[in-house]
Amino acid sequence: MKKLFIILLGLIALSPSMKLLAQEIQAQVTINMDYVDPENRVYVSTMQRDVENYLNNNKFTKLEWEGPKIPVDVSIFLTGGNKGVYAGKLFIAAKRYVEGQEGGATVTLRAVDEKWAFPYSQGASLSFNIMRFDEFTSLLDFYILTIIGYDADTYGELEGSHIYDQAKQIIQMGAARGVDGYSTMITPGEYTKFSIINELTDIRYEDFRKLIYSFYVDGLDEMAKNKEKGLDNLAKVVADMAEFKEKKLSVPSALLQLFFDTKGRDLAGIFEGYKKDMNVFKNLIYLDPSNTRFYEESKNK
Repeated sequence: MKKLFIILLGLIALSPSMKLLAQEIQAQVTINMDYVDPENRVYVSTMQRDVENYLNNNKFTKLEWEGPKIPVDVSIFLTGGNKGVYAGKLFIAAKRYVEGQEGGATVTLRAVDEKWAFPYSQGASLSFNIMRFDEFTSLLDFYILTIIGYDADTYGELEGSHIYDQAKQIIQMGAARGVDGYSTMITPGEYTKFSIINELTDIRYEDFRKLIYSFYVDGLDEMAKNKEKGLDNLAKVVADMAEFKEKKLSVPSALLQLFFDTKGRDLAGIFEGYKKDMNVFKNLIYLDPSNTRFYEESKNK
């Protein structure tokens, strides 16, 4: 079932010619100020409230949104500040609800951004404008748009494409201003915001994005209905991902790294005790060598 589609307000007894434009995100925000001098904390004393209001009350796309909002955890770790100018790290994670009788939620995307400097004042009035670059909100906008696009990809093949285009536009604006962390110059295998969004908008990676859709719909959603069938489908998806890496990639991929940084250990747990196709562990180790120990442990259970 697709999450994104047109909803008529007539369904809730309003004019049938109107459309419901629901907001996409349900964010929880935490701020760590341990490394900020006490006299400078006053400027960011309202940041947690300000950011939650910004993320939960702005609509980031023109899509009509059906179903639950995307759960997003945002942690901002302030590493320093002086006279209203701050440096920090952003930790962000998004979840997707699994369809089926067992339900639940699973993390879809987990990212860390360590290059962030911005001015901030108490009670900041934050506003969303996709055409304007802002040192503080544009980083949030980039990750929120990437999360929305990624979520769309898990419900329909390539449905996040035009949302990724908006996220890429933010990178290009930051690069044009020479902002640290927004460079569009990368070396093969480099893991940056631009390398991720560049691959998500690259036609050469569309087959892998289709496999992400199958991973969630044919794999995790199916497991919530029929565990054995869902597991078999997941093993096939992993095999197809390994084939994609072998035949389509000549350099390390930021998108593959993002996917397995997020789902690798989950997959080790999912396939624990799985004996039907032992090649799944070989494929996982090939795709995600950094988690080899966990796949080996799962294989030997």
